[in-house]
Amino acid sequence: MSLLVADQLSKTYKSTGWFRSDQSADQGVHHISFTIESGSCLGLLGESGAGKSTIGKIILGLLAPDSGKVLFQGVDLYAASRSQRKELRRDLQVVFQDSYSAVNPRMTIKQIIGEPLRNYERLSAKEEIRVISELLEMMGLRADDMYKMPSQMSGGQLQRVNIARAIALKPKLVVLDEPVSSLDMIVQKQILLHLKELKEKHGFSYLFISHDVMAIHTLSDQVAVLDNGTIVETIDAESLFDTVHPSCQRIVGAKSSDQFEGFVF
Repeated sequence: MSLLVADQLSKTYKSTGWFRSDQSADQGVHHISFTIESGSCLGLLGESGAGKSTIGKIILGLLAPDSGKVLFQGVDLYAASRSQRKELRRDLQVVFQDSYSAVNPRMTIKQIIGEPLRNYERLSAKEEIRVISELLEMMGLRADDMYKMPSQMSGGQLQRVNIARAIALKPKLVVLDEPVSSLDMIVQKQILLHLKELKEKHGFSYLFISHDVMAIHTLSDQVAVLDNGTIVETIDAESLFDTVHPSCQRIVGAKSSDQFEGFVF
């Protein structure tokens, strides 16, 4: 059984008002289908406005589709009971693009990472500190960083904290919504390396949403290319630069993998 199945998902936004046009009247995503297997990363690649964020919200249970199903661990996410959804939520976590807006600025790093642990686990204070220390060190940070405030950390450091929080419960799937796009290239490389190591060593699975061909190629096993709300092609990441589909060629551009040698691990 696949870890996650998106089956013919559609969501349409109807524009209203004086400035409505025929072109804007039917925006959204249409008949989106893909699967994610345990321990793998599916990259969802598309330009701005292609519908990536809409798909991410549907997969996370934040936006109900007009039609279609999301099956997570065999359970229909939008037909599940409240108790089922709470358990599924444990296994389905997210890392957003903006590291600062994703945290409470009044909480310490220890409180931020410890929040899901307190919601789902019954750990002693000593055990919680041990787990948080391990998570921080796993992400290339120091254990005593847990006593800092978000304002004392750089954007890259805080995004590592967000990833540590997302993996604290050892979820089955992490949705990565443009997690490195606001960071400089050196920090992007470091964080993608940590994500890749987590997948290889601990078996984490990802849905990696991005407009960045370079990042998608680095982390993903397969890539679903989204254009105007529709998946136009799903290919192995290694074949991304060899695509012949016109929409894919436009999105990937005239770039070759040789241009990304300094980025790919």
